[in-house]
Amino acid sequence: MSPVRLLPVLLLILTSLYCEAQTDSVLQSLQQVPNKYIKQVDKKIDKYTNRITTKTEETLTKLAKWENKIHGLLLKTNPVAAQRLFASDQLTFATALEKYKKGEAVIEGQKAKYDEYRDKLTTSIKYLETKKDSLNAKLLHPLKDTKDKLDKLEEEQTQTEAIEQFIKERRKQLINQSLQYIGNSKYLTKISKESYYYEETLRNYKAIFSDKKKAEEAALHILNKIPGFTKFTRQNSMLATLFGSPSNVGNTPNLAGLQSRASVNALIQNQIAAGGPNAREQIMQNIQEAQAKLSQLKDKIIKAGGNTNGEMPDFKPNQTKSQTFKQRLEFGNNFQFSKNNSLVPEIADLGLSIGYKLNDKSIIGIGASYKMGLGSINHISITHQGIGLRSFMDWKLKKQFFITGGYEMNYNAAFKNIEQLKSFNDWQNAGLVGLTKKINTKTKWAKGTKLQLLYDMLARQHAPVTHPVIFRVGYNF
Repeated sequence: MSPVRLLPVLLLILTSLYCEAQTDSVLQSLQQVPNKYIKQVDKKIDKYTNRITTKTEETLTKLAKWENKIHGLLLKTNPVAAQRLFASDQLTFATALEKYKKGEAVIEGQKAKYDEYRDKLTTSIKYLETKKDSLNAKLLHPLKDTKDKLDKLEEEQTQTEAIEQFIKERRKQLINQSLQYIGNSKYLTKISKESYYYEETLRNYKAIFSDKKKAEEAALHILNKIPGFTKFTRQNSMLATLFGSPSNVGNTPNLAGLQSRASVNALIQNQIAAGGPNAREQIMQNIQEAQAKLSQLKDKIIKAGGNTNGEMPDFKPNQTKSQTFKQRLEFGNNFQFSKNNSLVPEIADLGLSIGYKLNDKSIIGIGASYKMGLGSINHISITHQGIGLRSFMDWKLKKQFFITGGYEMNYNAAFKNIEQLKSFNDWQNAGLVGLTKKINTKTKWAKGTKLQLLYDMLARQHAPVTHPVIFRVGYNF
């Protein structure tokens, strides 16, 4: 065979080998996607959907109850206003709750806002579904279930955002049209508070849902290395459906009339040129000053209890009301040292605690401690000197200073079995009161430091008498 005829054959063989190698590479990458990824995503969707559904139903139930109270007050003071606000064709909290329970749209034509995390998650699941022939057979059924749950989540997200918008509008309507007749009623105040906490709680739930786990990060890292996944994302992501993709034939929306990036840049350059030689530096300086002022304003809003995406509340918010049970827990440890005497060696008191935030100002909790004997400087000896049980309450005094109170029971002797601990008379009681200073020093292992100066009111009742002043250092994690 002549070299001229042999060249196309060689090119065809090389192309075939390259395609086969690329296919094997994609197959190998897909098989590396952790099985835990699908299960983790499925679990996250279930938890998130359940949370927003439960919160929405609870909120609408409360709002409908208070709205009904306002209706009753208006019927006594101004029946015309009552008729106007609660007409048969008027959407109220009660009718919205009824529609929500039936699965009907509260506001027609509503679409969920774009969310980058939900977009990437949905696109990755869609891609894996197209490659199901290359995946483990055990993943096929969970993958389909997860895909269906993501579709339902999108519908639920649309419904929730519609309800959130409706609550704001209905609240304003009730205040504007009933305030002059019933005054600043406690029911209007309750509706305003519940509206604020509903928005904050949904934002918190969304942040928890968008927090990537290790399995997700590993899976996305693998998928991003596949060239076909990048192309699939460009064609099938939410952004692609919103703005179209050049590779999507027949799926490109009409963007006539919208300015392109080039035209906007040209317009900006022309305006800058008209301002003189120093116009660019002046504009950049003004932008930086504006950004600094906006950052300062944002910090003030957050410190005041508001949020930067919604309205400022007309009350002092309790930020813990929008947190989950887990987020309100505060884990910590602390340690203290006591001097030795003729009866006991020097002791290191090591404690662990778990607290629950009742509100922004107070925390209650329980804990336990282990008493480790250290001997003395002349003779260091590690011994077991007992255990302790603790309870405490911190109440915010000012800034990072807290008033601390607590009751503790200490067993100051070695023990071999649980039976020895049942005698109440063998325990030593302590009633503590003092100050706690919390320092925000976030590290990899700790979220903050606590310095405590406490006074034991029962110290003189101990045998032997112990020192009443206690200094502890602790860390929250």
